[in-house]
Amino acid sequence: MARPVRPRGPTPPPRGPARRGGAEGTASRRLSRERGAASVELAVAFPVVLLLIMTLIQGALWFYARSIALGAAQEGAREGRVQPASTDRAQSAADGFLDQAAQDLLTGRDVAVTGSPPSIEVTVTGTSLSLFPGLSGWSVTQTAVGPVERATP
Repeated sequence: MARPVRPRGPTPPPRGPARRGGAEGTASRRLSRERGAASVELAVAFPVVLLLIMTLIQGALWFYARSIALGAAQEGAREGRVQPASTDRAQSAADGFLDQAAQDLLTGRDVAVTGSPPSIEVTVTGTSLSLFPGLSGWSVTQTAVGPVERATP
């Protein structure tokens, strides 16, 4: 008995109406038109998500820079109001705090101290660190005011 001879290689697709008809043919045509859609969606969505994350981090850096500036202003006011009250001591205390805590986080920083007989005011200004190249950080201004200590009999 002779066996039928089968051709080697891939089986050709069926011919006629079985090839084009039914839901399977429609689904495969639809899927072939959507090839690469996920890659395009990712290419569009990824930069947007990255920008949102970088903006959140930039906001966190700004809040942290505000906290450092407020700490420096409070330290300067605390040192400056002690008897005998001194604006120079307040200035050096705020600058020392910024040198230790702020480093590169608060750039272009400036400490302004004003003193009057009843109180002393220390204002720290600067710019927070920027994550975006070519753009400057957000402005930071913090002030602390304290009464000058007086000895009462």
